[in-house]
Amino acid sequence: MSNDISDDPWAQRVYLTWLARDTRYALAALNALIGCAQTTPVPPAAWVCFEDFLSFVGKVSRTLWPATGKSPKGTDEGLEWRTKRGPFLRRILEVEDSSPLKAREVRNGSEHFDERLDEWIVSLPRPTVEEWQAGTKPTLPAPPMRLINVEAGTIQVAGADLDLRFMAVELQRLLTKIEELEPSVAALPADMAALLSTSPPFPIIPFDAPARNPSGIQAWLDEQNSTGPGTATEDT
Repeated sequence: MSNDISDDPWAQRVYLTWLARDTRYALAALNALIGCAQTTPVPPAAWVCFEDFLSFVGKVSRTLWPATGKSPKGTDEGLEWRTKRGPFLRRILEVEDSSPLKAREVRNGSEHFDERLDEWIVSLPRPTVEEWQAGTKPTLPAPPMRLINVEAGTIQVAGADLDLRFMAVELQRLLTKIEELEPSVAALPADMAALLSTSPPFPIIPFDAPARNPSGIQAWLDEQNSTGPGTATEDT
């Protein structure tokens, strides 16, 4: 086995197929989030879509910018391969370090929201009734919030913002690029394509298939270009 990913077509197929799977699911979750958040009142399902979207975007991000340390059950060979995987995939997929896929503030804020609550709780003063009656009103710190503003095209977690429009465009561009390099992933359901990609290495003849992007997201993006900022939906 070569230790160079560029000389290993099977490894490339595996990485690209799984990356396509997670990219599709990130787009599907974003599409569902947009649909839920445009409903009045906003249903609780919007926050499920919110978490799903951040989860799959996180998978895409970690595939392109993998962790540098060795996992508890990892090997030195696996770590060496992983350090090469990120730069290789970013190069062939033309992903820049300025890509919104690299931004982790919102994802980290959501994944570690309990820690934000801890910090807010310990910083919150506990005035007594007597202090309130005496006119002593302490300054209360703002609670950490999760906010969806679909019309403005942003989500916010604990003060960190993510532009959904930029993210949608970049995810769609990434999926199209993957399908150009590995056309077979476009014609199969996401999980089936990912499963087949892990079959033992043997030649697979790629075939042409049209790229499929969620039309709901594209319609929403088109609408964003013609509307101004709107209202927001909050969740504590």
